[in-house]
Amino acid sequence: MALSNLTIGVVCCVVVAIVALATRKQPDAREPPYVKETVPYFSHIYGLLKHGLRYFDLVSAQQPHPIFTIDMSGQKNYIVTSPELVQAVQRNTTSLSFSPAMIPAFRRMMGFDEAGIELIFRDAHTENGMYGEIHRVQKASLLPGTESLDELCTLIRTKLLNIINELPSSQTIDLYAWVQDLFMRTNNSACFGEKDPFTIDPSLNSTFWDWEAQYQGASPRSPLVSEPQEALHSAENSQRARRCILEELSGLGIRRGLSNENNARALLGSILAIVGNTIPTTFWLLISIFSRPDLLKEIRSELEATIEDPASEIVSLDYTTIRERCTVFMSTYDEVLRMTSGIATVRYTNEDTLIQDRWLLKKGAQVQMPTAFIHADPTTWGADADVFDHTRFFKSKVLTKEQKIRRAAAFRPFGGGNTLCPGRHFASYEVLTFAGSILLGFDMAPTTKTFNVPQMDRSKLPLTSLKPAGDIKVSMSRRPRWEKVQFR
Repeated sequence: MALSNLTIGVVCCVVVAIVALATRKQPDAREPPYVKETVPYFSHIYGLLKHGLRYFDLVSAQQPHPIFTIDMSGQKNYIVTSPELVQAVQRNTTSLSFSPAMIPAFRRMMGFDEAGIELIFRDAHTENGMYGEIHRVQKASLLPGTESLDELCTLIRTKLLNIINELPSSQTIDLYAWVQDLFMRTNNSACFGEKDPFTIDPSLNSTFWDWEAQYQGASPRSPLVSEPQEALHSAENSQRARRCILEELSGLGIRRGLSNENNARALLGSILAIVGNTIPTTFWLLISIFSRPDLLKEIRSELEATIEDPASEIVSLDYTTIRERCTVFMSTYDEVLRMTSGIATVRYTNEDTLIQDRWLLKKGAQVQMPTAFIHADPTTWGADADVFDHTRFFKSKVLTKEQKIRRAAAFRPFGGGNTLCPGRHFASYEVLTFAGSILLGFDMAPTTKTFNVPQMDRSKLPLTSLKPAGDIKVSMSRRPRWEKVQFR
């Protein structure tokens, strides 16, 4: 009787596991302690697939150390859960680097061929490497006070507020889908102008989010790969930022000899970087405030106090003023970031590295610093770390010097060290100016008796901020006495 494919597969897996166990080197005594596998070689991978982000909580509960080791199919992973150790890792910018950890994402998700990967990551640690130049272009284009960032913020603001001003007096919406659609339209039209492929072919939007959800490269012949690249370099294009960050990066790829297809794939990653975090963050900020009437009242009072002429029907919220004077709004924003940041910061060990004169990180391993775990640590944030507290980031909070230092190190919604997200200023500008305008100009009510706020989806290892496990339907209407107000 012939063996079934399932039987053959199981036998092969067992053989691979036996070989791997036989050839596995014994860990150095100075390495972070190993978390034993129930089923050698496969348990941790199965755990991540089954539990997603929650798996780090389950594993950490088994041992008391601030750093531990898990083996995933032969790849050694050091999991760091202590803010102090995170800082120690980030200080080792030569021996612990970010760029090699990005290669799997370029290969599997964006579908780069090996020639493209070799070109981008060759000499990644030097000034001449393409990867380093990509990061420098991003930082230079998105630095506060630069003409490029000011222009992009102004254009995005205009597009967002035009949509707000044209909203009907009342409507019922699926809130997450509404925010996603609005941010995709405004951000893409700002970079692509009148040739925005996502507007011309709306089906690209669902294709884009399907691609993001599947974590795998799109087909080379997919319009999702070809159309954005063509639109970006259209000579007839207008009504966009004169030198959008997407065009800067695409031009860099062309100059460096990156193939058209790989350049188009890189463009997809850049689009996701722009909207992947702002969409869920805006959703959580709005629903967290509208579902708490007392908090909504406080924040509206703060925002109204920043308006120069309360009697005017033209209202302009100033981003800098919001950050300086709207204490409750800013603390709420930071609390939303704390609770919804899901992506792990990753480093790759280029050589054996000793951190804090205690923990040995062996060459060839990955170092993962799961933001969601660090943001939920009760030793840092208090016994109520799993509870939403809009006052948590008040500067008036009485904390010891040690608590302040620990919280500053632990708060990492935009990463940290030399890979601190270059787009953090733009993201905050977009989220706060949009959300502030919605909070002032509109009421939002549940379509049921109360707000059934969805849970955060922790079932996967996210590439972006945590999304809701489901959407929520709300009734949105113009606020009384704000019906004629136009936002500028």
